[in-house]
This record gives sequence, C-alpha cells and structure tokens, in this order.
Amino acid sequence: MIPIALFNFEAGGLRHGQRNLRPLVDAFHDVQAPPALILLCEAKTWHEDGQRPLHHAAELLADRFDRPYVGVLGHDPHSPMPPAILYDPTLLTLRSWPAPADPHVFADKRNIAVFAIRGTGEPGTPDSRTTFAAAVAHWDPHCGIRRRQQAALLDRYGTTDMPVIVGGDLNSTASGPHLPQRDWTAAGHRARAQKARRHPDGTWTADTDAVDHLIGRWDPETHHRTDGCGFHALAELARTANPHIPLLPTVNHGIDVGGGLLIDWLLANDAMRPHVDPDS
Repeated sequence: MIPIALFNFEAGGLRHGQRNLRPLVDAFHDVQAPPALILLCEAKTWHEDGQRPLHHAAELLADRFDRPYVGVLGHDPHSPMPPAILYDPTLLTLRSWPAPADPHVFADKRNIAVFAIRGTGEPGTPDSRTTFAAAVAHWDPHCGIRRRQQAALLDRYGTTDMPVIVGGDLNSTASGPHLPQRDWTAAGHRARAQKARRHPDGTWTADTDAVDHLIGRWDPETHHRTDGCGFHALAELARTANPHIPLLPTVNHGIDVGGGLLIDWLLANDAMRPHVDPDS
C-alpha cells in the first residue's frame, strides 16, 4: 500500500509575519503509517530563502516518521501560495513534475506528478515499474465559473490508463444530500455569490458544477452519480464501505455562517479506483 495524504495548510504556517510549521507535523500526530506522499495546499512563500520553508517542512516530517522526505513546489500564477508535494524517496521515484517557472508548460499538465513505485517491476528495468500520477489542486475561492474551468483542466485524466489521484482544496462541494449542507439564507451575499447558485424561485443551493463535472451529478432517484469524467470521491467510497459514519465538513468549525461544507477532496480516476482502500 502507498499511503497518500492531503493537507490544506492555512497560509503555509505564516501568521503575522512569523512562520510556524509545527501544525503540519501535529496534524499527523495520530497517524501510524507514514504517508508516502503528501499533497499540500497553500505553501505560502515557501520559495523564499532558497526554499528553506519547504525543506524545513520535509525535515520535520522526516523526524516525525523516521524516514526521508523530499519536497517540490508547484505553480500558482495568481498568488504566492503554490501547492507542493512531499514524498518518501525510498518508496517513490519522481518521474515528472513541471518546473513552476517554465512558461511553455500546458495548463493541464501543471502541478501533476508522475511517480514510479520502487520495488515493483524487474530490477534494472525502469519501464517495468508500476507508475501513477498525482495532481494537487487549489481552486479559485471566489468564482464558480473559474472553478469549472479549473475542473476542465483535469477532466481528461479521469479515463486514462494510468492510475491518477487528485487532491486539493477545491473550494466547492458536490451534489447529494449525504454531503454536509449549508443554510444559504444565513450566509451573507458575498458567500452566496462565491459558493452558491440562485434558482428562479429565489432559493439558493450550493454551486456544485465544478466537482460534479469530475465525479458526476447525484441522482436522487438511483442514489448514485451520473455522467462525470471518470473520477470517484474517496470520501464517498469510504462512506459506501462504512455507511454508519457521516461525511463531515472540511472547513474549521464556526468559520462559515450557516454551516461548513466538504470542499477538500481526494479523487481517484477509474484506473486508480481498484487500488483504493476505502477503510483507510
């Protein structure tokens, strides 16, 4: 098994001009199996001082789990908060990760890593090793139209032969009554404009188009998703395996008036789904 974790690190640990990376390690306090790969959002200014914050984070994780970690920064054209990945090089070999400063990279290839799993295949024959891709995403928090465009950059990976996992703060929930809901009448206009959709009768519901584009829209009659681009939400796979455990919001309690939503997601494509342990 290759354990993979998603961590949305608010402002990359930067508060009032001071950086504290301990919350990253504290988040794994109860984790027994060291993650082979961490998909991290909001590595704010981790490029500074020779990427010292990035390497410090990798060192802290290495101390926590007593195994090495390597970190690489991703690309964010709109802010100093790119995503990052941290991985265990004794388990994974990084095959591909587009350079953030490369102006010639297609948008649908940015922040997508390709890994080979060490210990698979024939020794001395790298092409025989098992490979998979991992994308880390941080979608626009302000506009559903832009989130839908960002979803379009990932949709072709849903049906590729290579296993793909997508993780990130997608700033959007999906359709379905089994997911956490928000009282949009309690939320302010700005929150509704950013995360909701108004119906002709004046009522509001969550804007789910972006995530639904990847995993499909919930059908209330069949209680399954329909259409979609071949991705599956790991949270829903876990719920299917453990229906007595409710799905919870992924935002901090008390932040969103009217209730929090599940907006941080791990998604597996069709090829990756057989390799997912829903009890993990």
